[in-house]
Amino acid sequence: MRHTSNGRKKKTNYWTTPKKKVPEFKPYVAPDTFRRATPDYPSADSISYGSTGGTLTSQEKRDISSNYTIAPAYNKGAYQVIGPKNIKDIGK
Repeated sequence: MRHTSNGRKKKTNYWTTPKKKVPEFKPYVAPDTFRRATPDYPSADSISYGSTGGTLTSQEKRDISSNYTIAPAYNKGAYQVIGPKNIKDIGK
């Protein structure tokens, strides 16, 4: 078929397709296995945590929390923990 559907004559090079270049085969060379430059450090022990190295007793928790005050934030509905140095600033 040398003409389009509207009657225009097609160029002759529409019928020939250019030959595709076959790429040259290059075998895959696997790189060496990745080795860490620094030594491997294990994760922290999940059983002990904090500066005390374990859990605090309820008496220790009460002693620590007795140093802090809980008050509503200024013009807000949420409460905040206030340290002993900032008690004078409550409600400002």
